Amino acid sequence: MSRTRILKLPTCGRSSSAPTVERALMSLLCDPFRSTGVQLEQILIEAILLCIMNTLKRGLLLAVSASGLAQGMAGEVIYFLVGPLSGNVEEASMVIPVSKPEQIEHARDLLIRGAWVDGELNRPFPVVRVRGGKNVINRDYLDPRLPEWSWHVEEVLDFADYAVEIIVMNPIALETRFDWSKDDGTVTSVWAFVWHTVTRELGPMPLYLSIVPDGQNLEFYWTGLGTNYFYTLEGKESLTSTNWLALPGGSWPLKTNHWTLPLTNATANFFRVRAEQSPQ
Repeated sequence: MSRTRILKLPTCGRSSSAPTVERALMSLLCDPFRSTGVQLEQILIEAILLCIMNTLKRGLLLAVSASGLAQGMAGEVIYFLVGPLSGNVEEASMVIPVSKPEQIEHARDLLIRGAWVDGELNRPFPVVRVRGGKNVINRDYLDPRLPEWSWHVEEVLDFADYAVEIIVMNPIALETRFDWSKDDGTVTSVWAFVWHTVTRELGPMPLYLSIVPDGQNLEFYWTGLGTNYFYTLEGKESLTSTNWLALPGGSWPLKTNHWTLPLTNATANFFRVRAEQSPQ
């Protein structure tokens, strides 16, 4: 259904306030899986991306899994991916932190039943408070390079069926219409994303890895867990092997979310990125 979900204000109001294995694996690149990770006490997360190069070396088949140590914590923040209702990856995505139990329940209901239920809207649109500045976590998951936005969602205020036009926004417009370099992060703003809704649960520690073939190199991109994390990119030749080795050329762990590996050095068939929190 394509009916607009905007309430227009008068002028006076504006001035007031059964696929093949290959197909299934490849689909993970553009359709991140739903994570079941847990909040960590001792932070040590491994996000494993199994990268299987086909015999013709024409592409990469991706399978992702995440594992963590320690126990879940009450009141934890669960991150959700918010993507375009149209399914068009060009419209970008963003990450929202959800901590209120009733909001977490509703976000999961949107994943199960969708934006429309019995012909009626199911409060699909997030209304959020945004703060300027990168937080490492808020990225466009629909771009395999996982670019980071210059702003982040500080709080989900509610989910709604409608929004007044003056606060309607989308991730790309929010990025480009403001000069975030002049924002010191002290001011917040409220926006409604009426063309987007919850598309995936990322879990409490959203660590994802993407591999992009680029000429004679493999480009590795991964999401971040926070500003105080360091990462090690590791590989192994066999899935049955337990011997993970750091990729050559780096003084691991590093505080980066991108690595270039020449194909001449890509002897491993399976890769993972390990995230470790820096000592306090």
